[in-house]
Amino acid sequence: MNRQLAGKVMVVTGASAGIGKATAEALAYAGATVAMVCRSRERGQKAMQDIQKKVPGADLHLHLADLSLMGNVRELAQELSSTYPVIDVLVNNAGMMPGLQQLTVEGWEVSWATNHLAPFLLTNLLMDSLLAAPQGRIINVTSEAHRLGQIDFEHAGMAKKYSAVTAYADSKLANIYFTYELARRTEFTPLTVNCLHPGVVATNFGKTSNFFIRTTMMLGRLFMKSAAGGAQTSVYLATSPEVEQISGKYFKDKKQKRSANDSYNSHIARRLWDLSAEQTQFTS
Repeated sequence: MNRQLAGKVMVVTGASAGIGKATAEALAYAGATVAMVCRSRERGQKAMQDIQKKVPGADLHLHLADLSLMGNVRELAQELSSTYPVIDVLVNNAGMMPGLQQLTVEGWEVSWATNHLAPFLLTNLLMDSLLAAPQGRIINVTSEAHRLGQIDFEHAGMAKKYSAVTAYADSKLANIYFTYELARRTEFTPLTVNCLHPGVVATNFGKTSNFFIRTTMMLGRLFMKSAAGGAQTSVYLATSPEVEQISGKYFKDKKQKRSANDSYNSHIARRLWDLSAEQTQFTS
């Protein structure tokens, strides 16, 4: 274990498997204190044990939350902010590919809630801790699938014509609008906000989706990146001095790329911010 990140606190959501787990491992290896946010205690503890075998002395802490529920997100934010008055990096990695249409008990389509509303609310609730860092960083894991998405303001989060692929793509486009709008709102602070496409990664992602998506993911595994490969851009954005002054950008393979043309519409971004605040009952 090297000590490059000693003394820094980094929060990674969706850290029990896949890209999130690989990100947590890489940050722990570099000496960071890593807060691993997981939905399952059993899977979270197993992930911690796996990392500690590879990184003896890793400073890992498990925090539990179902990120599809905004009530849980609020409880998580309270726990994190009281435990870590200063948070250097927040990696909003947790995400899911839906299958059949499913609404949470709070009334939102599950991928919209998990993939977009949760990072929107968690990030805003942790803002004081992030701004307390010398150079805080927010990293939102999105997807090239955003290019297929659009924001339907009338039905966002509760689509009447439902498609799993469309629901996922819409939530990933929302991640990018959120990134760009938050970067504008934090322009005159030390905080940076960026998003990334991790690549197509051979993980368990999509295992809860429909048969077609599960089969496609399974057949494509031979051509996909490893979880560690998929985590590289997240780790780069969390640690590299090259990006400490860069904010409001979209990255792929550790390089800035242009996201979909529509994603640069600041009017839509502001409108989505207001809608997201309304849906999560967030008031700044």
